[in-house]
Parts: sequence; structure tokens; C-alpha cells
Amino acid sequence: MFHRVATMITNWLKNRRGNTTVVFALCLPIVMGCAGLGVEVGFWQYRQREAQTAADLAAYAGAVSLRNHEPVTQAREEAAAEARLHGFMATAGVINAMSPPQSGNYQDSRSMEVVLSQTLPRFFSSIISQEPLTVSVRAVATYQEESDACLLALSPDAGAAIDLFGSSNVAMIACEIMSNSIAEDAVTLRGSTEVLTPCINSVGGFDVSGSAGYTLTDCREARVNLPRAQDPYEDVPPPTLPSSCSNINGGGGGPNGGLVTVSAGASGVKRFCNGLNLSGDYEFEPGVYVIDGGDFRIGAQANVYGEGVTFYFTDGARARFNGGATVQLSAPSTGDYAGLVFFGDRDDYGVDHVFNGTADSLITGAIYTPASDISFLGDFSGQEGCMQLVGYTVEIGGNANITTDCTGVGLTFPKIPGDVRLVE
Repeated sequence: MFHRVATMITNWLKNRRGNTTVVFALCLPIVMGCAGLGVEVGFWQYRQREAQTAADLAAYAGAVSLRNHEPVTQAREEAAAEARLHGFMATAGVINAMSPPQSGNYQDSRSMEVVLSQTLPRFFSSIISQEPLTVSVRAVATYQEESDACLLALSPDAGAAIDLFGSSNVAMIACEIMSNSIAEDAVTLRGSTEVLTPCINSVGGFDVSGSAGYTLTDCREARVNLPRAQDPYEDVPPPTLPSSCSNINGGGGGPNGGLVTVSAGASGVKRFCNGLNLSGDYEFEPGVYVIDGGDFRIGAQANVYGEGVTFYFTDGARARFNGGATVQLSAPSTGDYAGLVFFGDRDDYGVDHVFNGTADSLITGAIYTPASDISFLGDFSGQEGCMQLVGYTVEIGGNANITTDCTGVGLTFPKIPGDVRLVE
């Protein structure tokens, strides 16, 4: 009997059938454990990438808020809200939004740092460790400093809101070009125009055609899809109009008529109704001159001078400066109208102002027509002056040759929002 049992055991041990099943059964827990651990690690990595995306977007949102000059507390709240919006479960972790950042290379007030920390659940790995698994991600976004604009179109949607064409030459030294229009061709260069500026900026797009060329000294390419620039003179009040209208005596001088001096009077404001037509030599003393309706015309042989002057256009009044005229005007340096040479009524939509002149023409200050259009056509140079153009739309064409250098001049500039970017 014993021999038979021993023989059966020996034969069973020698039998190889079913060994794979036995080995598989013995190894199955290990295989399942490794597979489960792999899935768990993949889950952790997914949640970490998800948290990193939320941190990136949160830091960007916070930096945008800082760029908009909102309080730091509000910027932090907006960053935290953006993190929650993009899937970060605050109940399972901590959101820290800080400005200035507490570490890294961008510890300044223009930067937002966001650190997201959360505890992830353990599954198979709990066999190995019961310690909580904490995942932490970090992102830093910053915005570039605002830059100054000398040429700004305020229209929110006009095509070619800034239109540079013909054989014009436009040089903006140390200040930039900006369009607030959302149109795809918000800034247009065409013909054989040549442009020199630190940067071209647009809420919408930028279009170049023909043989037009441009040189950008502070940016590699035109910046598009930006936020709008703020109207720098939106709080300037219109002047109080005198009750009576004035005339200019002497008929405008002329070759034999001598120089005509024009004074704004004791009130500092003089009103001309139904336009003004200048055809000789004129000097305007400091003050505000209101053109109430009609056209402000400067004839081909006219020479018009004035320091500390502001011309206010209202009731549909238009500028019409002839190509042969010499115009040398500068804005006041103090008072309500500091920096403004020409100021257009904010309700005069559909009005266009046309400026021409000689190579000796200088306008130092701002041409500001928030509701009406500005056209520089023909030979208007403005050489060596600090001239700002802020209009509903602005076009420069024909043979216009404009050089604007506002370095060191104490004017109020339109501010172009700086780019926001992730840096860490």
C-alpha cells in the first residue's frame, strides 16, 4: 500500500501537464499588483498635468488682472477662480496665488505666481505605504510694461482704422502705432509707404500689401489680438463756449498786409462761427480757439504760427489745411488742455479733418479727434516736432513725410498694454 502511494506521488511530481496554470495562479497577484500600480501612477501623472494646466491658466489670468491695474487682492482672487474653473478641486488641496512671486527670476509687482497643492488617493500603492501622496505644481506669468503710442485709432471695429498708403514716410521715434479696432485689417500698410516705429500694435489684425515696408526697432513682428489702449484724453472737458462769435480783422495779411496777431482775449477762449479762412500771415497768442461749424481753412500761401494754443472743433467743424501752407503750432504745457493742439468734439462722428502743409510745418502736441477721422495727405512733414495723432480713424498717404520724436517731452501718451506670457 505504501509503495503504491509513493508511486502515485512520484508520478504526479513527474507529470508536467498543468504546470503553466499553477505558475500563472501563483504569479497572478504579482502581475495584477504591477498592472494596478502602473494604472495608479498614470492616474497620478494625469492629475499632475491637469493641475499644471490649471496653474498656468490661473497665473496668466492673475497677470492679466495686474496688467489692468486691478488691486493685488482682486488679481489673486481671479487667479484662484481660474484654477477652480479648470478643474482644480480646492476641497482636496490648496491654492496659493502670490504677487510678487516668492521665488524664481520674476519677483516683481508685474508677475503672478500660482502654486497648487493637493493630496491624491492611494489604491494599490497603499500596500506599500500609507503616507499621503501630495502633488504640487507651480506657474509664473508676467506682463511687459506699457509702451507709449504716438498714433492711435480709437474706432472699435473699423477696417483700415490706421491706413498708411501712397509713397508716405512715417517715422515714430520712441513711440508706437496702435489700433483699437477688432477688424482683421485694423492696421493697413499699402502702396510704397515706409514705416519706422518701435512696434505696430492692433486689437485686430495687421495687413501689408504692395511694396509697403516697415522697420520695427523694439519688437520682432507686429503684435495683434491685444487689449484696447485707453483714450489718454477722455477726461478732458470741452471748453465753455463764449456767447458771441468773433471775426479776425485785417483780411488775413497777405504779401502786403503784414502779420495779423490773434488773441483769445481776457477769458482765454475765442469762438469763430461758421468756419475760419486764413490766407496770409497769422500769429495766434496762447489760448483756446473754438471753430463752431464750417471749415477751418488755411490757404496755400498762408503762414500760421502759435505757441500754447488749442483749437476746438465742434458742431461738425472740419480742418482743411492746404498743401502749400506753413503751419507751426504748439500746445499749452499746463492747464486743462495741456498737450492738445487740436481737440475734436466727442459727438462729431462722420467728420473728417484733412491736414497738409510744407516741409517747414510743425505741430507739437496732440491732434485729438475721438469721434472724427484724421487725414494727412500730400507734403506734410511735421519734422522734428512731437506730434500725436489720436483719432477715430487715421490715414497718412500721398507724399506725406512725418517724423515724430517725443523723447523727453512731457505729454500724456496713449498706453499700449504689454504682452502677458508664462515665464516659469
